[in-house]
Amino acid sequence: MSKKLSVMLVLSFTVLLNTMVADPSKHSSHVVKLMDEAKKLLKPISPKDFYTLVDEDKVDFVQLDVRENNQYGHGEIFALNTVKLTRGYVEYKVEKEIKDKNRKIIVVCCSGKRALLAAKTMIDLGYTDVSYLEGGVNGWLNAGFPLDTVFGELYLKH
Repeated sequence: MSKKLSVMLVLSFTVLLNTMVADPSKHSSHVVKLMDEAKKLLKPISPKDFYTLVDEDKVDFVQLDVRENNQYGHGEIFALNTVKLTRGYVEYKVEKEIKDKNRKIIVVCCSGKRALLAAKTMIDLGYTDVSYLEGGVNGWLNAGFPLDTVFGELYLKH
């Protein structure tokens, strides 16, 4: 099996698995309430708008990737300023990694759910310009945008 085919199979399985895990009906009412409260405070950025930000390289922003360490190997959205902190470390390490609380920050995860909660945490910590990628990396791929991988750019084919 070729490396490209192996990567596509792993990525497809990951997208499928993350889509099933991200199903809101699988979350407790407390988690749904937390996410609803966060949505009232935060505005998502669509994959298309995020692509424009990344592609034009005119707006200075930080991409905060809160996926788990094992998920980075599936590929990542290339942005010049990227900070990787798993969701569990945001509260502990983000102020050390992103000192300017007025800097534009886009939080990214696989499905958008952890990014939403991490972005809410950042607002609680005093950051002023925070949003999250709507649909996460899965939404980015489904919109037709590439992930950078060790094998080059990877697109999700429908």
